[in-house]
Amino acid sequence: MIAPEQGAVMMFTRRCFGLIAASALLMAPALAEDGVSDTTILLGMESPSNSFSLDEENLGFRLAFQERNDRGAIHGRQIAWRDYVRKGGGNVESMMENVRRLVDTDKVFALVNFGGPGAIPLAKFARDNKVPYLFPHTALISSDNERYLFTSFPRYEGEALVMFRYLAQERGLKRIAMVHDSNVYGTRFLGWLKEHAEKFGYTFAGNAPVDTREPTDLTAALEGLAKNADAVVMALYPAQAKTLMNAKAKLDWSGRMVSVGPLTDEQYLTLPEGRANGTLGFCYYPDPDLAKDPGVETYRQVMAKYHPGRPLNRYSLYGYVFGKLVVEGLERAGKELTRERFVDAMETIANWDAGGIMPNVTLARTNHHAQRAGFICELQDERFKPLSGWIEP
Repeated sequence: MIAPEQGAVMMFTRRCFGLIAASALLMAPALAEDGVSDTTILLGMESPSNSFSLDEENLGFRLAFQERNDRGAIHGRQIAWRDYVRKGGGNVESMMENVRRLVDTDKVFALVNFGGPGAIPLAKFARDNKVPYLFPHTALISSDNERYLFTSFPRYEGEALVMFRYLAQERGLKRIAMVHDSNVYGTRFLGWLKEHAEKFGYTFAGNAPVDTREPTDLTAALEGLAKNADAVVMALYPAQAKTLMNAKAKLDWSGRMVSVGPLTDEQYLTLPEGRANGTLGFCYYPDPDLAKDPGVETYRQVMAKYHPGRPLNRYSLYGYVFGKLVVEGLERAGKELTRERFVDAMETIANWDAGGIMPNVTLARTNHHAQRAGFICELQDERFKPLSGWIEP
């Protein structure tokens, strides 16, 4: 049995320990946000990997970050990045291994780009781990009702709607076929081609899947479709498309070729003897070499400063303008930087001037999609020339 005076001592001791513990919690420094130190903001990216589009996109992002660093720190911090090589080119599991390492081990603040089909599982990962996932080069995912995902260029579904209607109703191409990669990118475009046929007044004229990224000959595939088609849509990757274009020249087929998605770029469709001229497509960005828009001219100047002599293209232009948008969010988030404050800050961006690289950007809590419009274009003299103004599906 405890004496009354002993009980009083024990109660006093407990209170003292409670006060000491509470004081210690008040005096302890707040836990730092992942990826944020007194001097740096650490972002997760991908290393150069011999994929032209991926490497150029990320070069553009790094270009924007380096340009901002050289102008001075953002609230005392420089932008840093850590990156790993994706094994096996488009290997999605390798990409996700790198992402998990960046988030769980390296503790990056946010993930930048990581486009392609791998964006589908990565979007879920970012949601589950509350990590900002910024402007992946893909239209396979939607940022609708997503807190941590910010998407970039027009959705493929909207592009398909614009282009298939244009082909049938404005160009009079009534029999449309498709050659497509067998992955989700290609099969989704195939589904939309079939879906819109009756509505836009054309006939689906067949399809041919391509199961390898480096085909040696697609003559038989094109020949089988060309008999019944006025136009062939290419939901393909660059090496596949070039092989198909060579097959078109070999067959001397006079039908119209149509590129979709990121394939609509001079870098991919410049072939000997102008074989790809006349290709129609949906461009996301102006001509990086010739456009007079102020944002494009600034891009050329910054590329000349940091990468003198390097060829320009729409992929590094894309990375550059969306990198500047990331910088804008970091600046708006203020010195007490957290992921939540960064997302909140991004949602305050209104009518942000993209310098003509894309329409001005407005984001909000219910809108994390930065660019909704593109323009119809045609490859003429090995340059994609605009046939329309900005079109929002």
